[in-house]
Amino acid sequence: MKARQPRMLLFYRSALVFYPRRLRLAHQEQMMLALAEAYRDRASTPPRFWLHAFADLFESSVTEHLFMLREHTLQKPVAFYTATLAVILTILGGAAAITMQQMLRGGANQPQIDMAEWYASEIGSGEAPGNVIPPGYVDMERSLQPFVIFYDDHGKPGPGTGYIDQAIPTPPAGVFDFVRSHGSENVTWQPRPGVRMASVVKRVGGKGSGFILAGRSLRVVEEQEGLLRRMAFGGWIAVMLLLIGGAALLNRAQRNRQVAA
Repeated sequence: MKARQPRMLLFYRSALVFYPRRLRLAHQEQMMLALAEAYRDRASTPPRFWLHAFADLFESSVTEHLFMLREHTLQKPVAFYTATLAVILTILGGAAAITMQQMLRGGANQPQIDMAEWYASEIGSGEAPGNVIPPGYVDMERSLQPFVIFYDDHGKPGPGTGYIDQAIPTPPAGVFDFVRSHGSENVTWQPRPGVRMASVVKRVGGKGSGFILAGRSLRVVEEQEGLLRRMAFGGWIAVMLLLIGGAALLNRAQRNRQVAA
């Protein structure tokens, strides 16, 4: 055990590097002497003693670093208040940008919601899908016009106005499975890479059971979302630069006042 004591004390001295430098240089020797005396007078086993010693060293190191950080920050209130204001403005700006993005995306589901409700109601009341859905041709890859498609209970496309390459596409079967259980679903449908649709799928009951899908291109909405992101990021950069510049000017004014005093 006596052979182990110097090695553990040496290891403890090395571990003091985690302590704040100013405190370590001022109190290292006193701390080592107090530790050696405590080891000689210990009432517990050596492993337990060293476990508590290193745990206490870690806890006190973290506490002292936090205390010195707070002390350093309070000595420079301009930097502290600037950082606090920057965090608050970032959170508020981010929340506003996310809210506006959600509003844009939610608005992309109109008029599809109304269309799906009306067509599902008409077909569910007994009207044939071909009599309810008007003739038309919407190129889903190029057009911004809304379209509507009827699918039978097995997901097979029937009458519709939305086409890709002269054919009516079909969404993944999982969409129909979900709508079969929940009644309706608002889904972003990508019939092919680069073609994204804001789609509303509604369950049709009655004799003409199946599904109504109403959709339209997300191209304009995604362009608006991209513009919103660029504007939000640019505005955030401008605000941060103004805060940093204002803090620098205030800090310089404080130093000049201290020199003059």
